[in-house]
Amino acid sequence: MGERIEGRLERPAIGDLCEVTIEKIVYGGEGLARIGDFAVFVPMAAPGDRLRVRVVSVERRFARAVIEEPIALSPLRRTPPCDYFGTCGGCQLQHLPYADQLDAKVGFVRESLQRIGGIDWQGPLPIHSGPELGYRSRAELKIERDEAGRPRFGYFQLATHELCEVHACPILHPLAGRALERLWEDPSKIPGDATRVWLTLGDGGVLVTAATGENGRIAEIDASGTVSQVVAGKSYSFGVRSFFQGNRLLVDDLVRVACGEEKGARAVDLYAGVGLFSLQLAGRFEKVCAVEGSRVAVAHGTANAQLNAIDNIVFESVSVEGWLKYRTAGWESPDLLLLDPPRAGAGAVVVERIISLAPTTIIYISCDPATLARDLKGLLAGGYRLTSIDAVDMFPQTWHVETVVRLTRSSVV
Repeated sequence: MGERIEGRLERPAIGDLCEVTIEKIVYGGEGLARIGDFAVFVPMAAPGDRLRVRVVSVERRFARAVIEEPIALSPLRRTPPCDYFGTCGGCQLQHLPYADQLDAKVGFVRESLQRIGGIDWQGPLPIHSGPELGYRSRAELKIERDEAGRPRFGYFQLATHELCEVHACPILHPLAGRALERLWEDPSKIPGDATRVWLTLGDGGVLVTAATGENGRIAEIDASGTVSQVVAGKSYSFGVRSFFQGNRLLVDDLVRVACGEEKGARAVDLYAGVGLFSLQLAGRFEKVCAVEGSRVAVAHGTANAQLNAIDNIVFESVSVEGWLKYRTAGWESPDLLLLDPPRAGAGAVVVERIISLAPTTIIYISCDPATLARDLKGLLAGGYRLTSIDAVDMFPQTWHVETVVRLTRSSVV
């Protein structure tokens, strides 16, 4: 049993059964409850739930628990739109009405800024959203085989690497959903050694790509086929393993929010990928430098610039860290620096070098409020001020949220 102080359980132990009330949903999609002053995180919970939970892990400052039995369920709950919810690990918030999901995600951003960055943002924080279902244009399906060798398709189960067999997925775009149905109807085209299959939707339809040993063959798999998609008036081609925003119905809004009305002489796009933002900025700036460490992505980006007859973008196939350290000597301060780093964020070294480069305006696009808050703390200490923060719900039904932040050098009026 956990430790008790004056008859009250203050620190739970693994295996304890406790009655808790869920206060709110926190980043990661879990419900937050308390045992004394000890935080307890519970998946699949809703604010207002009264639950009997079983503690499954205990850390120094918090514990994790699973629902053992509902005592009184919150009126905020709804029936999830997917039969696999609770078993499949792909979605975490389907039991909440979409408006409440959006409110929770704004809370994720504000709380991370305050707790991690020490940033008490009092300005508006709008969240841009689209349809909550049928939006996803890309999926990676795992494959297992039954005793007869027939493939079974699905995602990982919640908190495991066990397969959750999935015959339909309501967050998939209907065309990608139909491709999933066809896999089950006729799996004969899937090679016997395939361990996963990618569904990649473009304007011309769905590309179905099966592979095995994929970790060492990213370029080869990416070259197995490309799709094209028009976003905000520009045409983009990208491969199976290229990063490209997966919410087909909201990517135009993300571009609009990120690029705004910025214009000038020189712009820099860090972590440029296949050029999603670079191509848009090229119509507003005299020169655009797109920096991307993946040669595969740079090849797509260069081809995309040519496809759109854009000749004022230079793609630099080098890491962001290397480019900032070795290739910016003698540079004048750019009018705009846009960065869209991976989940780990930019980090202290990149932030320090961005400050040294002294762009007039910075647009930071983040898929992780925690690392965003950490990096913003460094940028604010380096002489920048926040001018706007927007959230974009690129991943409905999940705990993920995209954030677009604008900063201006404090010396700039």
